[in-house]
Amino acid sequence: MKFYEKYPQLKEKLFLADMLTNTVFSTMSLENQQVPMPKVREIVLSLLKEQELKGGQFFVNQSR
Repeated sequence: MKFYEKYPQLKEKLFLADMLTNTVFSTMSLENQQVPMPKVREIVLSLLKEQELKGGQFFVNQSR
């Protein structure tokens, strides 16, 4: 079984962005690196957008 077959929700951009934002924010908090949640979200979304622009079909087709 392939990774995306086992975890199809990871192909949903909003789900992935939320998961990454929460993971990065909580990890940074545990390391006493206080970065506001909106800033972490902004960085995560910009990185996802960058990967999306580089090509390849990473996310399922979604209406925006």
